[in-house]
Amino acid sequence: MPASLLTSRASVTVFTAEDASVWAGLAAAVPAEVGDRLASLREIAGVTGVAQYSEGRPEAIVIGQRRPAAAMMRIALLWSAPSFIAANGSRLLEVLETEALAQDILCLRADEDTVLRIGGQWERRDGFLQRWIGIEPAPGHGQIPPSWPQTAGFTCGPSALAMAMAGLDPALRPDRALEVELWREATTIIGPSGPGGCDPYGLALAAHRRGLRVEVFMSSAEPIFLDRASSEERRGLMSFVQAGFKREAEAASLPIDERAFAVEEIGQALDRGFLPLVLIDQAVMMGHTCPHWVLVHGHGDGVYFVNDPWIEPDRLEQKMDVVDLPVRAAELDRMAWYGNPAYRAAVLVGR
Repeated sequence: MPASLLTSRASVTVFTAEDASVWAGLAAAVPAEVGDRLASLREIAGVTGVAQYSEGRPEAIVIGQRRPAAAMMRIALLWSAPSFIAANGSRLLEVLETEALAQDILCLRADEDTVLRIGGQWERRDGFLQRWIGIEPAPGHGQIPPSWPQTAGFTCGPSALAMAMAGLDPALRPDRALEVELWREATTIIGPSGPGGCDPYGLALAAHRRGLRVEVFMSSAEPIFLDRASSEERRGLMSFVQAGFKREAEAASLPIDERAFAVEEIGQALDRGFLPLVLIDQAVMMGHTCPHWVLVHGHGDGVYFVNDPWIEPDRLEQKMDVVDLPVRAAELDRMAWYGNPAYRAAVLVGR
């Protein structure tokens, strides 16, 4: 049930995607284009709304959207009627922050136009503004690597590696040419419906060829991602390619730790100057099982900071949803397994 907070002048209602009557009432009272946006947002998991009413009619609406398992909420919609007093924007922000804190959110993000209308103190970031609402984690990293969203469904690993390379060398700017070059070197060749992704040995070799220090965690002694192939012939080819990558990595004397890492070891690697590429299962964040590489580039106070190459169009995500994303250690620990039986993989990249 939506919660209502009453004042002498107006009422404020907090609602989620399950509160159908609130959404229907709002959609009927706002301009058509805003109603369409509301309808789209309601379909997304992890939305929280705050509506202010005066004499039974909505005067303002703010909706926050979070990625499941992430400790960040983006203000995805802010609408106000002509009668709304701009100074009351801070009241909406306060209520949204209270709800966000109850969901263990650490920070809010928004674009500049939204911030100008809702008020409050915000920190300017690269392309967006951010506001810490919980205790800001002690910084455990330097400059944030530039975001490079993958340009194909199977290039998360190369995109994550390109971001790591740029994080280690500020003069390097990731681009599609680098992304595809890395993919061609590291791919396991076959995916469910076309080209495949990259295994840890292939990514490690691509980094090693570029003069970077590399260490590998790989807890599976067997070929991986075979569930992504549709025939025995394809599984055989993937196994052959991965075995070749592993032999090359061993011949290059790359340090390989054939066990499941503890999440704390990702933080230790960061402290040693490495940037870890971590294999996760997208089920936690996206609701469907799929292997996926992300870049972990910082940590502090039990929070890890992630650059995710994937921007989910079905969730109406934006670039600010995937860069420097705070993820609590327990959530990263939950995500960083894939397969049946489950295994862990990470590639540590340093200078």
